[in-house]
Amino acid sequence: MDAATCMPLLLAAGREGALRPLLVQLVVIILAARAGAILARWLRQPSVVGEIVAGLLLGPSAFGAVAPELSAAIFSGGASGGELEAALTGFSQIGLILLLFLIGIEFDFSHIRRQGRLAAAVSLAGIVAPFTLGLGLAALMAPRLGVLGAEAAIDTRAFALFLGTAMSITAIPILGRMLIEMGMQHTPLGATVIAAAACDDAVGWTLLAAVSAIAVGQFELANVAGMIAATLGMAVAMLVVVRPLLLPRLERSVGADGRLPLGMLSLTLAVLLVAAYATSRIGIFAIFGAFLLGAVLSGSPRVREAFASQLSDFVTVFFLPIFFTYTGLRTNIGSLGSLEAWGWCAAVLAVAVIGKWGGCGLAARLGGLPAGEAACVGVLMNTRALMELIVINVGMDLGVIPPAVYCMLVLMAIVTTLMATPLATRLLRGSLYESRLIERGFLREKASS
Repeated sequence: MDAATCMPLLLAAGREGALRPLLVQLVVIILAARAGAILARWLRQPSVVGEIVAGLLLGPSAFGAVAPELSAAIFSGGASGGELEAALTGFSQIGLILLLFLIGIEFDFSHIRRQGRLAAAVSLAGIVAPFTLGLGLAALMAPRLGVLGAEAAIDTRAFALFLGTAMSITAIPILGRMLIEMGMQHTPLGATVIAAAACDDAVGWTLLAAVSAIAVGQFELANVAGMIAATLGMAVAMLVVVRPLLLPRLERSVGADGRLPLGMLSLTLAVLLVAAYATSRIGIFAIFGAFLLGAVLSGSPRVREAFASQLSDFVTVFFLPIFFTYTGLRTNIGSLGSLEAWGWCAAVLAVAVIGKWGGCGLAARLGGLPAGEAACVGVLMNTRALMELIVINVGMDLGVIPPAVYCMLVLMAIVTTLMATPLATRLLRGSLYESRLIERGFLREKASS
């Protein structure tokens, strides 16, 4: 066999050698996520909670601590470790782009219009109270960032803005699933919570984009103003050019089976990647372009359902577990190696809960809801889950959150999500919604005396 024949075979073998460790990683990640989802559903928690915990357990905090050699063999990859990390990072980022597009296209602005003052009050309290408390906590933490593992000087202003933003997030996709499982999505309480969470998400993503621009622009007015102007210009272009050109064509293309033809699906994905590239070039991360495109295409239920049916399952089963594992690999509970660090972790959790639960619950009570229902609104708005993980990964990538604080925020996201369903159902004991929750198995009937 001559050299010309051998060379392609050798190159192919080399590529296969680099591919095999990645395939092993993906098998482990997908199976672990499914196992976590099944366990979470058995425990009456949203399946995504189990997937998040599974991703965390695959990282150095659990799997890496219990079986370091096996963990290194799977996730380090030896000589090809850098390539594997790059591949995992790429998969997770593509997954986030697709996910934020789906979240944007499923965004229902009618919730905001219908619910009016109560939802607006709850939403405002759910942003202002935790953001303000987060700024205060950041001021206390800033002098101790070096002790908490910051390897380089961190701009304390950027740190404070990101911590305040992280405290303000509500996870509307997970919240929607919870309400559906409890059979409350069409009730006045459920509609109020969804509307308030929708407002929070709209403000939260805008706030995150602004904070990212400020951090990237290093607080230089000209740089920040340029990024904000470019982002606003892109948003206007999306509304006045992309939406009128693309949305009617998508509506006409949806078939009788509720699916889009491959040509239109390919075109939309190409526009999505261009939007993501554009916001990445602006400097506020690719995920914002994806969310923006989804939001401007969100007016058609047929288009929304077509994209959900053709993309949602694969994103959920394949890409999301990779993102959760990517987050887990960056989370090391060992970074909380002192009593002081655990004290700050407790403070982060306390501020997050007081800001959201307290702020939203108080606003709902002042808005006229009974005490139990108002407290339930606060608990549900305190759900952070996936959206929180996206925010803190942005902060980590920008270098404004040290590893220990990253770990604290991951734990906060998990705890606030785990506490939502059991606390909310118990707070509604004795309310108009009790019989509905008994039917769904979330509450037991009281024993007759």
